[in-house]
Amino acid sequence: MPIPLFAAAGALVKIAQSVYTWSQKTPQGRATVATLSAAAAYQNAQKNPNDHLAQKRAFEAGKKVGEDVVNPAAKSLYTHVRNDLNKP
Repeated sequence: MPIPLFAAAGALVKIAQSVYTWSQKTPQGRATVATLSAAAAYQNAQKNPNDHLAQKRAFEAGKKVGEDVVNPAAKSLYTHVRNDLNKP
């Protein structure tokens, strides 16, 4: 019985490592994590309007969304438009 438990635990570790790598190394992963963090921070700030730290975390999470979601999307759009304009 312990062997299947070890195999299941090993599989869970591999899955967790894969998800972590995806969330840190791919643009989609970073964007997903930034968006989820911002949503959680915003919700916490809404529940605690007098909590200065909650407000600051929401602001920082919003900046992270800008860095990981908005800026790459804007750069991609800009590059795409420039490439289309440079075509004969």
